[in-house]
Amino acid sequence: MQLECVICAGPMTYSHLGVNSCRRCAVFYKRAVGSKTELKCITGAGNCIQIDVKSTCRLCRYTRIDEILKNAAGETDTVISHMPVREKIETKLPNTSNTPSAKNEIERLKSSTFINHESYYDCEPSSSKTPLLMRLRKGYSLMCLIRHVAELGTRTKVDEKLEIRVGKMVLVPATYTTFPMHDKTMYEAMKAFANEAFDDFRELDEECKDFIVGRGYSAMNSIDGIYRTTHHFPNDDELRTVGYTTYIRPNELETFFADCSDDVDTATITSAIRTSLETTVYVAKKYYRRFQPTDFEFLTILASALWNDEISNLNTNLLKLVMRNRGLLMQELHTYYTRQGIANYAVRIGHIFCILSTLQRNSQKLHEDFEMFKLMNLFKEYLDKNLSD
Repeated sequence: MQLECVICAGPMTYSHLGVNSCRRCAVFYKRAVGSKTELKCITGAGNCIQIDVKSTCRLCRYTRIDEILKNAAGETDTVISHMPVREKIETKLPNTSNTPSAKNEIERLKSSTFINHESYYDCEPSSSKTPLLMRLRKGYSLMCLIRHVAELGTRTKVDEKLEIRVGKMVLVPATYTTFPMHDKTMYEAMKAFANEAFDDFRELDEECKDFIVGRGYSAMNSIDGIYRTTHHFPNDDELRTVGYTTYIRPNELETFFADCSDDVDTATITSAIRTSLETTVYVAKKYYRRFQPTDFEFLTILASALWNDEISNLNTNLLKLVMRNRGLLMQELHTYYTRQGIANYAVRIGHIFCILSTLQRNSQKLHEDFEMFKLMNLFKEYLDKNLSD
C-alpha cells in the first residue's frame, strides 16, 4: 500500500511516529531529539519547508515534524500543509531534565501512581477525558495481577537472606527452572492487557492476536522490566526484575543457572548474557531514567510497542489498526499533558518515540542473542516440550 509522507512528500509504505511519515523522516526526528546540537535555519527565514518541501534545512524539517505530531495529538486544527514554522528551536535532550522549567514540568506530571497488581481493584472515575489511558492502566494492572498469582503458584522455598522486600511484595531470585514458566505467563498476560485496553484487538481471531503479541513481546517485556526495576531498585544498578516477583543480579548469574541441566554451557552463556545486557537493557534503562516518564507515558510506550510497525507489514487491515490506535494514543496524550499544564510537550513525545525505537532495536539484538543461546542448549527441555505439544 503506497502512501505519501506528510513531511517530505516522499513515497512510503508503512507509517512511523504515529503519523504518515516515512522512515527517513522518522529517523531524522529521533536523532534530532537526542542531539545536543542547536538546529539553525539555513536561510534564517524559517520557511524553507514552505518554499520547498524537500528542503535540506534541518531546523525547518524538525519544526514541521514537531507541528505535525502536535496536530496529530489534537493540539491544533490547522491544516498540516499550511502549518507555520517557528523561527528557532533548541534540542538539548540529555540536559533538559536539569533546567528549572523541565523540573517543574516533571513535578506537575508526577500525579499518577505506580501501577501494580493491587491497582486492579482501584475505583475508576465515572467519566474520564482520557478513556484509553484509563483502559491501559486497567489492562496493565490486570497483566500484573495474572503474573503475580501465577508466579506465587510456582514459587518454591528460598533462603530468607535472598528475599528482597519491596512494599508488600517479597521478591526472590529467578531460576533457570522457573524462568520459562514465568515467560509463558507473561505472554498470556500481555494478551489479557491488549484485550482489556483495545476493543478492536479483542475482536481479532486468536491467530492474529498471537501474531501481534509475538511481534511486540520482546519490546513490551523490556519496557515492563525497566519500569518495575526503576521503581523497585532506584539506587541499585546491579538488580533487575526478570519476572513479576523475581529478580536477577547479572554479576551473579551462576546462581540463576544452579538448577539447569549439565548439557548447558553455563560458563559461555553467562559471559554472553552479561555482554548482551550491557549493550541492550542497560542502554534503554539509562535513557529511561534520564527521561523520567510518568506512568501514563510508560503505558503509552508499552501500547506503542504492541502496535508496532512490524505488524503493519502483514496486511492493510492491520496497518489501519496500528495507525488508528497510535493516533488515539497521541490524542489522549495531548489531553493528558494539557490537563497537567504542560504546553510544550512535543519534546516529551519525541522522548517516547526514541525510547520505543531503542527498545525495538534491542529486541532484534536480544532475539539474535537468544538464537545463539539455543545452540548452547539453553532452555532445551522447555523448547522441546513446546514443540511436542
